[in-house]
Order: sequence, then structure tokens, then C-alpha cells
Amino acid sequence: MLIYSLDIRVKNEYSNYLNKILNGINLLNYMWYINTDDFIYPENSSPEENFFGASILSGEEFFRCISRDNYYMIFADIKAYPVGGESTEIETFEDFLKSNCELVFLCTDSIFIEFYCKDRDILDKVYNNCIGDEFEAVQYKSIADATGRKLIAW
Repeated sequence: MLIYSLDIRVKNEYSNYLNKILNGINLLNYMWYINTDDFIYPENSSPEENFFGASILSGEEFFRCISRDNYYMIFADIKAYPVGGESTEIETFEDFLKSNCELVFLCTDSIFIEFYCKDRDILDKVYNNCIGDEFEAVQYKSIADATGRKLIAW
């Protein structure tokens, strides 16, 4: 059975979950497309207007943003394409499979994360990053589980 996705549940608290989840992945290999970024910092009581500062980031810029101290993710819709690769709009799992997109990270309602990846080694790395006390749950999903899913955080 082919595995392409993970469902991850994080605790409802401030953290730098993006950094923890993607730890050990070479982020420099990708251009990061930020479709939604709704975050709160501990010192702010309202969502930060532009957590990432741009809608397209290099791997270095993306890493700098996710490495910040504690923040609270409310919604995030992030897609990564190989550097130099063509980006296309992705709304469904089927779109993802047909595209050049390599990674999809979606966070909804602060605690529900979906992670899609075309590289099994990266998927396993993310799975291992999410095992532990800081995470509520992590579960592999098969193609059958992912088929028909919308890949948009809203």
C-alpha cells in the first residue's frame, strides 16, 4: 500500500510546530508557497498579519520564519515545489499527484494538520518527528484515505 499523507494532531498551545514537524528536511530544495498564514504570537492577542512576510519564500526564508520562538498556528496552507519547478494551483489530492508540488502542509482549527508528500523518506521523517509528548497523535493515511480530500486550509 502506498502512503502519501499523514494526519497529525498537535496540542492546542503555543509552540513552533512547523519547525518541529519539518525538522531534518532540506528546506532549501524548495520554493514555499504560502496561501494562508494565520498565526498569533504570545505577546499579541490578535493574528499576525503576515507571519511569513511574502507569499513565496526560498527555503532559507521559510526556515527563518518557522524557526521563531513560540507561535500559535490557527490556519496554514503551505505548498512546496522544487526550486526551478513550475507551480500550479492545487485544490485536491488528485491535483497534488499530477503536479510538481512535493509537499503540502495544512493546519486547520489550530490543532489539525494534514501533511502530504511524494517522498516516502521525508514522510517517514515527519512521522518520526511527530512521535512524542508534544504531539497528540500522528497517523499514516493511504491513497484511498486521501482520495477526494480538499488540499486547502479554510
